[in-house]
Amino acid sequence: MTREEDVSKKIALVRQYIDKRQVDGVLLSKIDNFAWITSGARSYITLNDTHGCASILITKEDAYVISKNIETQRLQNEELPDNFTILEYPWFSNIENVIEKIANPKQLLYENDEEFSDFLLNARIRLSTYNMERYKKVGIETAYALERSINMINPSMTEIEAGAVVSSELIKRGLDAILVLVFGDEGRSLYRHNLPRNVKIGNKCIVSVNTKMYGLIISATRTALFFPDKKFEAQYKKNIEIDAEILHATLKENSIGDVFSKIENAYMSYGYKNEWMLHHQGGIAGYNGREIIAVPGLSFEIGDNMAFAWNPTITGTKSEDTYIRTPNNMELISMDNNTTWPYTEIKIEEYVYKRPGILKLF
Repeated sequence: MTREEDVSKKIALVRQYIDKRQVDGVLLSKIDNFAWITSGARSYITLNDTHGCASILITKEDAYVISKNIETQRLQNEELPDNFTILEYPWFSNIENVIEKIANPKQLLYENDEEFSDFLLNARIRLSTYNMERYKKVGIETAYALERSINMINPSMTEIEAGAVVSSELIKRGLDAILVLVFGDEGRSLYRHNLPRNVKIGNKCIVSVNTKMYGLIISATRTALFFPDKKFEAQYKKNIEIDAEILHATLKENSIGDVFSKIENAYMSYGYKNEWMLHHQGGIAGYNGREIIAVPGLSFEIGDNMAFAWNPTITGTKSEDTYIRTPNNMELISMDNNTTWPYTEIKIEEYVYKRPGILKLF
């Protein structure tokens, strides 16, 4: 399938919704929705943007990209498939002037419409074949850069210096490094989200990243040990076994709430009854770091062709990767198949879940 074919299917899906709601069209301005409908175009300029420099207007007959004049040429040359007519307006003007020439703004749906927002969320998380293949590339690039960078870290570095190494390697692979957390030996026990500080790494290092390419976000965590520590290794082993239990539940269960019951049971069975309360456990991934964060009792239905990024933690250790649920397994996509990183295979029933081990740099 080509990118244009993938986008055509999405536009058709949106037009079905337009007919259902009996409106003239829809306007998409948020970065996640822009990336979804275009199968990967970047409408943002800075990484903290939520709304981009361009919007998508889909009517019953046409599909437009409406852009400020600053960005039009770049979007046309570098970002967009051929499914859209590009309309430009001066940066000192406003998009409403363009929209009014095409449609009645009062007969359009916008992303602040709750029902339309729910439709977009459900459309984004059900990944197309085309986007699943692109997602896998993002995962490979992320794992390669993350694991390569950790091999460059040493215990005398500060967390800030280590974070710079990781960010550099991610950017070299064409990834947007939207989150880089570095946990040195002190930070790993103090904080669940340790923003890099000017303190030495020490005996252990945990690095967590969120990266973006094609609008799709990968979450992954890796752990390195610079000096022997059997107690730490034993806890980490339990952590990845809890992770495997969660992955198995994701494959077998039908709702977020059902999976969360298994999460609670897994923590309890390993002797960490209340640890899940100290940090969110992850959830459905995709065009946001977490499209849906799992909470107890959430009835949201899950299924195949959805991405998941779980991140079970026990104070001082963490396990995290991005997977796509298929009819037969949970496919690990944040992994470089040519890696030398140590991995552990955990078998539950007839299924095997591959989890990263600890890189021992001693």
